[in-house]
Amino acid sequence: MAYNPDFATIAEQFVAHYYGTFDVADANQRIAGLSPLYDPTNSYVTFEGNQVCGREAILQRAASLTFREIKRAVTKTDSQPLPDGSVLVSVLGQLKTDDDPINSYTQVFLLRPANGSFFIANEIFRLVLHDL
Repeated sequence: MAYNPDFATIAEQFVAHYYGTFDVADANQRIAGLSPLYDPTNSYVTFEGNQVCGREAILQRAASLTFREIKRAVTKTDSQPLPDGSVLVSVLGQLKTDDDPINSYTQVFLLRPANGSFFIANEIFRLVLHDL
């Protein structure tokens, strides 16, 4: 396999789809939409330092989030192609859940090719909080 020349377009389309799916108000709809993005065994998510592996565990973690409403602004998306056709995506943005204050966040995705599409092989999410 080789570097994917469309990596930037793939990253932009993925980010729009992922956040459009994740940010819906209905939690059941969110989980149903996210499910096909993860591999049953080969997806890893680290959310605020807690790692889970596999589609079922990832969706359980997503279902356990307690916010009712989320608003998000993506500040910047960067991407890079990898030699196996994968795409590395880095997102910097801000989000607001329910009545919480606005927080900056960073999220990284590794999209691996499979069956003419991509799945999220690795994902890391972290709020940008500083203890001063």
